[in-house]
Amino acid sequence: MPTLPLSSMEMDALDILFDDLAHPNPYIQSQAFMAMVRDWPQQALPRLLGLLAQPDIALRRASVRGIGAFGAAALLPLADLLMASTDSTIRASCVKAYAQVASNQPGIHFPETAMRALEEALSDDSPVVAVASVMALGQVGGQAVPLLLRVVGGDNPAQAVAAVNALAQIDDPAIEPILKDLQHQPQVDSYVRETLESALARISDLQARQPQPG
Repeated sequence: MPTLPLSSMEMDALDILFDDLAHPNPYIQSQAFMAMVRDWPQQALPRLLGLLAQPDIALRRASVRGIGAFGAAALLPLADLLMASTDSTIRASCVKAYAQVASNQPGIHFPETAMRALEEALSDDSPVVAVASVMALGQVGGQAVPLLLRVVGGDNPAQAVAAVNALAQIDDPAIEPILKDLQHQPQVDSYVRETLESALARISDLQARQPQPG
């Protein structure tokens, strides 16, 4: 369905919301992007994506939060931008917006295109993008477990540590035995091994706190 042009009054109202997005008060920012989602999603989302190149860090972060509020509607546009852009700031912002979507809507299914974009971001030349993509996959949850396990067994210790910590937060009984096995692999970096030990201790502690059936 084509996007209907806005009247001048509607344009003015949307412009005011984008002005509010730059307000230092997070509550006002939240009210602004929730109104965008409710009233002008087709017009607002592309503008928010355009702000990911914004040099103003505060406005860029607010835009990331705003995109996260669009949920499933933002997943494919983010993939397109992430895979098309060579700017590390834009790419990092796309990955962080994915994390926001997943955090706002736990369990949301990421389409194959979005998962492929995050997988490519794991090998980004920018360490910020590469590590942020691991954290985003941690927010995605169970759907991302195979990718995170691959990262843990990879040759990038910083990413592996982030992946171990992400896996420790995901409620999946298959994760613990795999982490235990990795803990005893001789090729595992010493720092990663320490993180594995800490993560397994946290998992064990959480299991001990859970009420037992019967």
